[in-house]
Amino acid sequence: MPRLGRVILSPPALDPLVPVKKTLAALSIALVCVPFAAASPTASKPNLPVHGVLHLGDNLAGVRIGDTNARVRKLWGSNYELCPDCESPTWYYLYESGEPLGAAVTFKGGKVVAAFTLGSPTGWHTAEGLLMGEEISRAAELYPSLGWHVCIGYGAMTKRIGNTVTSIYTTGEAVYGFAITAP
Repeated sequence: MPRLGRVILSPPALDPLVPVKKTLAALSIALVCVPFAAASPTASKPNLPVHGVLHLGDNLAGVRIGDTNARVRKLWGSNYELCPDCESPTWYYLYESGEPLGAAVTFKGGKVVAAFTLGSPTGWHTAEGLLMGEEISRAAELYPSLGWHVCIGYGAMTKRIGNTVTSIYTTGEAVYGFAITAP
């Protein structure tokens, strides 16, 4: 009859890949967790969108005619400069690198009366897909009901919808900027 007794275990062999496995495990956890932390509303401050969208008759990158300055700060943050020469309070939101491009908001009585692009920020577009820099013929195809206004040095395709006038600015044969204004 076999005798039952203790089993003696020998120490495990040292695995030379243990440090590598631990590093890979930590990296895997970081890759899974970091995107959730970055997406958390408390993890980042609001900023001017990199690729703002114009919704005709409604908003520019989320800002609407009649919004309060508190709502604009909530959407675009507090990293703006005050226009020193503007009659009404106007906030300039400029991207930190490259040319001085971005967007601005003008207020009267603490409410938005205009939101517009500064320069021609790459990646900004309309909800229907018209990009900054595209030919104005494409704008005319997408928005045949917009009226044309020729100004010195630029053109404007405009349309009033409710309490918002939407403008698509042109220079030469290209789309140059977007705006929403109070009538």
